Amino acid sequence: MEKKIGEVTHFFAGPSAAVLKLTTKLNLGQQIHIVGFTTDLTEKVTSMQINHMNVESGNPGDDVAILVKDRVRQGDEVFLVEEGAMAEAPMAPGPAAPRPMAPSPMAKPAALKPAAKKPRPKPAKAKKPKAKPKAKKPKAKKAKAKKPKAKAAKRRKTKR
Repeated sequence: MEKKIGEVTHFFAGPSAAVLKLTTKLNLGQQIHIVGFTTDLTEKVTSMQINHMNVESGNPGDDVAILVKDRVRQGDEVFLVEEGAMAEAPMAPGPAAPRPMAPSPMAKPAALKPAAKKPRPKPAKAKKPKAKPKAKKPKAKKAKAKKPKAKAAKRRKTKR
């Protein structure tokens, strides 16, 4: 048996953590079931934080961050799995039976949704003829000032 205890308000992919808005109390070690349009995840609460502080339990109205092993989405519902229900009806191996879902108030009926747009091919751009490169003018070499050789000769004589 499952009891709704809140819903997912945020998901962080880096640490794979979900933020839950609780409507009832949740403790560490309890089994939860997160259900959404594309989500169906059951796991044990192993880590819980409120405002980046580790806590043992969360109360109604708290925004609690928990670690999850798979992606969850904003608006997914969170249920508390009661221990007695797990012992009475163990889950069979294999894919779970699909749960009937109530339509979201934000979801539009398929008839009202706009048709998906097909990507249009980009028109080919007309190529412009390349301009001929300008001829480079040879640069005039600047004449270097020549040093008189006499001074170099004097230096050699004085060093000896």
